[in-house]
Amino acid sequence: MKTFTQYLEEASKYIVSKNPHDKKWYVMGHVGKNKWMPVSNGFKNKAQAQKWAKSQDKVDIAARGEISEDVSKSDLNQIEKYADKLFAAVGIDVEFTRHFLDRVNDDRNEKPINTAELIRLFRLTYKKYGKKIAKMSPDAQAVIHDMETDVNMPFVLNLDKNGMLDLVAKTVMRKKDFKTSNQKLEV
Repeated sequence: MKTFTQYLEEASKYIVSKNPHDKKWYVMGHVGKNKWMPVSNGFKNKAQAQKWAKSQDKVDIAARGEISEDVSKSDLNQIEKYADKLFAAVGIDVEFTRHFLDRVNDDRNEKPINTAELIRLFRLTYKKYGKKIAKMSPDAQAVIHDMETDVNMPFVLNLDKNGMLDLVAKTVMRKKDFKTSNQKLEV
């Protein structure tokens, strides 16, 4: 059996312990000094309890507001599929640059940009400017600005090999007074 000091060195506020009476595994939370208290229901095996304890650390971080889940490449692919379905009705294919992925997770964004904000940005843009963007000439550039979240997304329109118009999102950032010489599409 581990000592209290060993538990503290593991950097988790949770341990897993078997109750000798009901033979179930419980996650124990540290409540001060050398005291631990059960914080979970009983699990049939140790692995399930350990898995639950690991997930609880993430819950604690989120509750403290320290969570900063980055937008992954997979998330961006899903957003692209969603935006493609929206804009397909006006003959536009949506693409992201590699720089876009880097910048969406950049620390310079006062508050991290999340997937819901990007989906909202595309949904509102299509609703308000979908037909207008489709009528813009290839090589046209503009900035989509979400007035509620202060997310700015500069883009350029390109013609692809098939003659379809590509909306290429060059970058994204959260900034209140984003300055640009290009047209601003406010949603």
